[in-house]
Amino acid sequence: MRQMGDGRETWHRLLAWDKGQAPAERLAALILHGEGFSEINPSHPLVGRDGKKDMTLICGGNKWIVGVYFPRGQKSFSEIQGKFQEDIDGVEKNESVGFIFFTNQELRLSERTELESFFPNVEVKTYHLERIACLLNTPQNYGTRLKFLDIEMEKEEQIAFFSTGIANLDDKLNQMTMDLDEFKDFILDSLSDKIFDAPRTIEEIAEMANEFCEKVWFDRHLVLRHKIETGKETCNPEIWEGALASAERVIAKYGEDNLSPYSKFDWGMLNGKLSALRWVMGDEWDELYT
Repeated sequence: MRQMGDGRETWHRLLAWDKGQAPAERLAALILHGEGFSEINPSHPLVGRDGKKDMTLICGGNKWIVGVYFPRGQKSFSEIQGKFQEDIDGVEKNESVGFIFFTNQELRLSERTELESFFPNVEVKTYHLERIACLLNTPQNYGTRLKFLDIEMEKEEQIAFFSTGIANLDDKLNQMTMDLDEFKDFILDSLSDKIFDAPRTIEEIAEMANEFCEKVWFDRHLVLRHKIETGKETCNPEIWEGALASAERVIAKYGEDNLSPYSKFDWGMLNGKLSALRWVMGDEWDELYT
């Protein structure tokens, strides 16, 4: 079935809403989240008393309540007003300062003004049929529209959607670049008044890399030794004799207290240090051969 253009399809499907209260409240929560409200907390969309509110949220640092009214078809203003008055009574009960009336009903300007001035001491925001339809027809809400109204994007909307996505990606990349530059400036500023030792020499780096390599090798040697002694593996006797001699040399060099076994943390740090120093010396990352 061909959809009506000019945004009319969204408008008509909202007005002909037949999905019930729970989906209406979920739709409201998603749209209000996109509008910048925070800490949105629905009450009982499926069952139970809601305490004179369908949900609460934070607006301008203050607690507000939301009333969702999604009947099927256009109702008279007196019916809409009755539901509005019933729901706005929950403001005082829930210790809130404001009220959002979220409805699929068409409201004239004079009717919106009348509703929003009903309680002078309560700030009111009205999300009516035309306003909700316009929001659902924006790129950021195409997914919500598809989910609740089963309206797919038309060709023009697809172009707008992907154009918006590319623009947002450009903005994000620019922000990341700016953040990186700011971070560099911060580091340079914070270090400008400090004195550091000269960088490590290549001989010092090579010496430490060799130490970490020998310690990693020794740990692996102990694992292999256990497998050979328990008969799980075999090794050429001449090669094994050389390995045992190398192990004794490592013990004599570093001392048994400074060798395996390691905790998981220490083992990870040892391998990480070896990988980092080898990278500095020209190897690829994660080169842990011994």
